[in-house]
Amino acid sequence: MAAQIELQPDWARVVFPAAADGIQSADYHFFWLRHNCLCLHGCRHATTHERIIDAGVIPLELRPLRAVITAGDDGQPAAAFFWPPIATKDDQGALVLPDEKEHVSVFPIDWLRNNAYGINRTDTHELPPHDADLVTIDYQRLLWQHADPAASPARLSPEGQIAYKAKLHDLLAKYGVAVIRSRGDDTEDIIHDFIGHDADVISTHFGRIEHLRTGNTENTHNDQLGYTNAAVRLHTDQCYADQVPGFQFLHCIRPADSGGENYFVHAESAANYLKTEISRRAYELLTTVPVRFDRRQSKFQAAHTDPILRLGDPAASGRRLEQVRYSYFTQAAQTAVPFADLHEWYEALQTWDRLLYRDDFQIKARLEAGDVVIYDNLKVLHARNGFSGARHMAGVYLASSDLWLHLGQAKHAAGAPEA
Repeated sequence: MAAQIELQPDWARVVFPAAADGIQSADYHFFWLRHNCLCLHGCRHATTHERIIDAGVIPLELRPLRAVITAGDDGQPAAAFFWPPIATKDDQGALVLPDEKEHVSVFPIDWLRNNAYGINRTDTHELPPHDADLVTIDYQRLLWQHADPAASPARLSPEGQIAYKAKLHDLLAKYGVAVIRSRGDDTEDIIHDFIGHDADVISTHFGRIEHLRTGNTENTHNDQLGYTNAAVRLHTDQCYADQVPGFQFLHCIRPADSGGENYFVHAESAANYLKTEISRRAYELLTTVPVRFDRRQSKFQAAHTDPILRLGDPAASGRRLEQVRYSYFTQAAQTAVPFADLHEWYEALQTWDRLLYRDDFQIKARLEAGDVVIYDNLKVLHARNGFSGARHMAGVYLASSDLWLHLGQAKHAAGAPEA
């Protein structure tokens, strides 16, 4: 078998021809490949072949434009990586952008095998889901297929309700988020899509149903970002509470005139990606260093301390991620880290944040009137863009136990085992 290159979002895999050393494949970080470029026009000295490019000029987020298997100068198989130009240091130590449209690094396959370090790696993790179509339900299409002829106004038949809620169960179990298009205008009715009539929503100091809009008059605790037209970056809700609501849904009463799109990141997948693909050390810091979250409003104050990524009991869950607490606007000043360690902790925090804002990590959805989005507040981050106009969302918190009981019953009634 000939050598092959597989470009992943953050690294390259080279698959080698069979050999006695047992190396079937090796994974290489892009920044490592660029730093180890063997070329004699800017990366290695033309006479001594010693490296002359500094590691400090290689952006850690650098990605190749493309990569191909080719023949080296000696005619032997080689891997060629084509890079966008980066600034390098001239003889005076100043950064200068080279006069090239792209930079080519050619590595003999034997050289890559001899310098392999991610050998036969299997503990990889895929990107978080980021296709909104995967998590979307068209409620009107369901209604068309499963209408109850005796209902006025039109409602789903009992069989349609079971199919709908079983689908919700599957989406929330797999992706942690579901978007329901054209669900309707009655927030109270929508509540029982997710929980039984013998259960109720979780009330907070924002109320039983929180009306997120500018000029809010239903809530005396409206001195927070949700009641402005400003952008609200990725976060989980109620990080300052000892017991965090497991789920929230947002019901669009009125969309913004412009802007106000929602976006979501499956934080559990993002954390696993951080651990296996980017920085195990950053993951360790975010799972062990305590952070104080402090909600201070004119008529309310509450605080809680926990790591951003909380792992479960190793005896019960094998240290699986159980909860993400991430809220930049309620994160208090960090004083729990020794002076000499604070820089490293902030690097971990920034590495995490940069991942979350990659387009290939985010599910994006603009909600129109009657649309609903529901998400796992322990495992999914949510955000919105800034907007203009009288945007109005009704926000409702639900207990995880109530939701899984209700949707699990539908899943069982649909004749399929629960996930």
